[in-house]
Amino acid sequence: MDKRYNYVFGTIFIITSGVLYTMERFIAYFSWVGAMNAHPTSYATHPTLPDLQTNIYIPIFIIIGICFFVSGYRKRKV
Repeated sequence: MDKRYNYVFGTIFIITSGVLYTMERFIAYFSWVGAMNAHPTSYATHPTLPDLQTNIYIPIFIIIGICFFVSGYRKRKV
């Protein structure tokens, strides 16, 4: 595999982990707003936002992306 493919795959994995994390945060905000509209008298003042360790795929994709970058950096041009 060429050096460029490692960088492309690393970028794809890191961007995918960022998109997944952002979608989880959007879902947390939307469910919080839905709870506010459904129960106007009792709701949390702040939404419970997910951490990086909430979804196991996010740190795994980051680690895989970094491994692709490191392996692409270590490869010699042929």
